[in-house]
Amino acid sequence: MKRYTILFAMGLALIGCNSSEGDVLQSLEDIKTLQVTGVGEVEIMPDQFVISGAVIKQEPLIVNAMNKVADVVNSVQTELPEIQGLSTSEFNFASVNTTGVKDPACLLFNQEADRTNSTLRELEERVTKKICEDVTQQASVTFTFTGSPVDKAGNAISKLTEAGAVSVRLNGYKISNLEEIELTAGENAVANARDKADRLAQAGGSSIIGVKDLTSYVPTYRQQIATAPVVNTRGAGETTRILKAEPGQKTVTEMNLTPGPQTISASVSLEFIYK
Repeated sequence: MKRYTILFAMGLALIGCNSSEGDVLQSLEDIKTLQVTGVGEVEIMPDQFVISGAVIKQEPLIVNAMNKVADVVNSVQTELPEIQGLSTSEFNFASVNTTGVKDPACLLFNQEADRTNSTLRELEERVTKKICEDVTQQASVTFTFTGSPVDKAGNAISKLTEAGAVSVRLNGYKISNLEEIELTAGENAVANARDKADRLAQAGGSSIIGVKDLTSYVPTYRQQIATAPVVNTRGAGETTRILKAEPGQKTVTEMNLTPGPQTISASVSLEFIYK
């Protein structure tokens, strides 16, 4: 609502300077209006990256599994901020989950029993399923890590993996001052609407003297998602091998995780008064 009000004020500010107050304050019966949609864009580079992952540990005793998870969490919280050039870092942890890990052989037997029992003929004896006991205990915690600048995402992923985190992935990129950029896009949209209104009014021999209403304002931005590529090799012989890089060439593990510029757009619908 705040941004909507600000943009309406910007629309009012676009009233022609050569119009008098008496021109604008017409009676409702005399007002002639023109509704125009304006669009605006701002291109900007994201300045933050977001990584998600999990820490999972298994031990016979749940307290030991939880302690091992805590060791990894403490390690990454200490080591990640020490990455050279990393200017900001923020961890968000979910609650720790604990669960018993069943005997996989027992679980497999029960699956086969279900499959067999579902195909039994009349009078055939059902297979009795087993009660599966816990063979160990598991503790886990999921997390998100937000940092900047964006070219340090690869370093952060490496540190997390080395510390013992699993399922580490680059979720995407963020713009820290997104609301301010959206307002800039909105300003551009208002200016675009005013330009259209002026041209349409002039084509009809009229002129814009004010803004009656801002009927809609919609900023749009879709966060870029970046995931690691999947390498598939098929066939036989040399064509399936990932060869060692020649001098001066990059190895296949050197991937550019820096995002490209992102576009924040906005659209506004303004109702102008003309005479």
